Amino acid sequence: MPIIILIPLVVVLFALFRDSVQKTFLDFVIPAWLLLPIYFYWKVAALPPLDFSEAALLPIGILIVFKEMKSWRLSVMDLWLAIFTFSSCYSDSLAGHHTAWIFDLFHTLCEAVIPYMIGKVLIEQHQSRVATVRRMLLVLFGACLFSWYEYRMEQNPFSMIFARFFPGEHTQWRTQIRWGFGRVAGPFGQSELAGIMLVFGLTLALWMAWQHLWEPRFQHLRWLKMQKATLITIVMALTLFMTQARGPWLGAAVALPVLWISRARNVLRASVIVGLLLVVVGGAGSYALKKYAASGEPQSNEQQTAQYRSQLLDNYLPVAEAGGPWGWGQDFPRAPGQGSIDNEYLFLGLTQGWIGSLSFALIGVSAALRAARAAAMAPTPFDQSFALCLLGIVLGVMTVIFTVFLGNQTYALFFLLAGWAQALPVRDRLVLPKPLPAPVYS
Repeated sequence: MPIIILIPLVVVLFALFRDSVQKTFLDFVIPAWLLLPIYFYWKVAALPPLDFSEAALLPIGILIVFKEMKSWRLSVMDLWLAIFTFSSCYSDSLAGHHTAWIFDLFHTLCEAVIPYMIGKVLIEQHQSRVATVRRMLLVLFGACLFSWYEYRMEQNPFSMIFARFFPGEHTQWRTQIRWGFGRVAGPFGQSELAGIMLVFGLTLALWMAWQHLWEPRFQHLRWLKMQKATLITIVMALTLFMTQARGPWLGAAVALPVLWISRARNVLRASVIVGLLLVVVGGAGSYALKKYAASGEPQSNEQQTAQYRSQLLDNYLPVAEAGGPWGWGQDFPRAPGQGSIDNEYLFLGLTQGWIGSLSFALIGVSAALRAARAAAMAPTPFDQSFALCLLGIVLGVMTVIFTVFLGNQTYALFFLLAGWAQALPVRDRLVLPKPLPAPVYS
């Protein structure tokens, strides 16, 4: 029954005939992207493997090209994305993997280019920022509640349900156990990836709560005494804890202070303080981690993990250098005992060479700089607060992927954020307004 992969594609196509591209994105693409596990796929003959996310994104991406490109403004980030997309398939082409490079190109177009296009032309231009954030958070909220089963029962309910439809596929994702409990992965495949999605969700949930953009209670759960904003934020934070993923915890420690800047009386002073704090703490933490990893035989699982990631650089940097500007493709030489490359920048250096790794890093840096500029030159305090929120998320994700690869839904998330950062409103001159009272939801 792998053909059920086509259900999101058919639903999205049908919706596009009835509604706008933006409404289809809200009502169908976001739930398919965030709720359906994309490590299952449908494969037919010589066609590329198709997963749920690609099935939902492909038709909306095609329609964006025909209906929304009038609002497109060329930018330097477009160049970095073009180089990254080219390197994602050219590396395997050079290695003689003629089928793999076509599949790589299809995957990059669906999971990187289309989310980038959505972020750049489909949200801010349609004044649907709040609607998009609300829909993403509600879907993530539901996924969190369903995923709590995994923490106690040590089985992923999403895999248990969907594996029945893909009997011939043996997914590599299994619930890991740490500290006596299952590490919650939800529909995202792996706990570290779930943690990245929850850093995104928690930061946005706090922004929504601080801006008073939720109604007081859930419409159909008015018997709950807890405020809707408070409940969603608590559930996001608890689920992030249940992932037991230290990398995403570190990402949250980067993202949330940046978001807090929007609540400071003096935004410029708060920005300087937070920036210096992140640099000092980050430098000290990096030094301490290197020393911790180098201190002889590991005495705990945490130290063993730190040593593994430290040895990755020692073992694979020479391999990446030997791969040249375009890398080895997917079939790069493996170091004994280190088959998992828990560093996205290193992984790209191996598979796509320094050209792919550098272009990816430039996309992230450009997104962060664009969000910072939008925060400094925002036309309203409301826009400024959201720009800081997006900046915090981008910096948090870029920090986390030093410790984990970027895969499944997090891959599309990165490029969606990159495109979204470019669409943030910017005024003509530099003004750093003090935050005014937040708008009240109506």
